[in-house]
Amino acid sequence: MVNQEIIARFANFADFTDEEIKAMAMLANEEYYEPGHFIFYEGGEANKMYLLLQGQVEMMMNTDDMGAQRAVVMTVQPNEIFGWSALVEPYQLTASARCATRVHVIAITASGLRALMVVSCALGFRLMQRACQASSARLSATRLQLLSTVRPVPA
Repeated sequence: MVNQEIIARFANFADFTDEEIKAMAMLANEEYYEPGHFIFYEGGEANKMYLLLQGQVEMMMNTDDMGAQRAVVMTVQPNEIFGWSALVEPYQLTASARCATRVHVIAITASGLRALMVVSCALGFRLMQRACQASSARLSATRLQLLSTVRPVPA
């Protein structure tokens, strides 16, 4: 369990009740990672959602069939959330997360979080809204990354 005030500081949870934040805090633990460490890999099971307290995390997508080559599509900054795939079936990670710097996160257990969403439809709705917003932003970032690799063919 983590101090619920840490979770309450995240803008994504500004409209959550104290009880909802407390329930999420009971499912959470602090984790630390060193630069270069992969927190998770694309295609793996999404069993945690992460709140970034300190550091930078590069979200990377595989650029080959084997996952041996990856491209950074965006960098997560402090006070942002990543690992939203933990809320959406099939609960499979859509990117890899590599630490660009030393990282301090709050990791919230996905199965517990999904159980809270069933018990509280309001909490579940707000979490899914945030997940959709994050997915939309990441899709835009990925699109921009892709477009930056395409060069016009000279006429």
